[in-house]
Amino acid sequence: MAQISIDERLGRAGAAEPTARVLCAEIIRWEGFRREMYVHARGGIRTGIGHRLPDAGAALALPWQHRATGRRATPSQVRAAFQQVRAQAAGHPAPALQRASDLVLPAGFAADLATAHVERVVLPGLRKFYPAFDSCPLPARRALIDMAFDLGLPRLALFHNLIAACRRGDFAAAADHCHRPGCQSARNVSTRNLFREAAALRERLVTPSIVGQNARLDGGRR
Repeated sequence: MAQISIDERLGRAGAAEPTARVLCAEIIRWEGFRREMYVHARGGIRTGIGHRLPDAGAALALPWQHRATGRRATPSQVRAAFQQVRAQAAGHPAPALQRASDLVLPAGFAADLATAHVERVVLPGLRKFYPAFDSCPLPARRALIDMAFDLGLPRLALFHNLIAACRRGDFAAAADHCHRPGCQSARNVSTRNLFREAAALRERLVTPSIVGQNARLDGGRR
């Protein structure tokens, strides 16, 4: 059976969320895609597209298999792999992490994990913070999803000025309050630029409306 790529799995017709590939674009760009367990730059063990594994129990819930044979891993093998990877230092090169364990996720499973987490956890959480989330410009949605996925919703909730700016529809101000300490500089810049792009889109939508309203008022006085 041909393997399905991450792009195909997230963007193919008939997926549970047709826009998942677009909404997850920043996550995939910065988290990458790895079938094995690894130590994230922020600490903690992850797999797939930034999927958190807080403990061995979380690892046991996934369908690990041996890379060479495809045979399903036993619970004791999964626990041992988790302990081996946890002993690795953050930022260790991927090949060394792969040598620590030969266990990997089935092809395509990482995309399922990412879309399920976005749909079941990230999006509902963002809608609680920001009820108008679904109607805000797409670049702002992409930025917020990336921040929520990266930080987790509890930590994102501490960005009070960012959330308040989004609720006002002031995405230029949101760009000034989206910096994540400990995050890659390039990732922070990308997020800021997404909010600025959202601000420009909002301005282009609002300005013609104001011009049209003024024209009608002027016409009414003639």
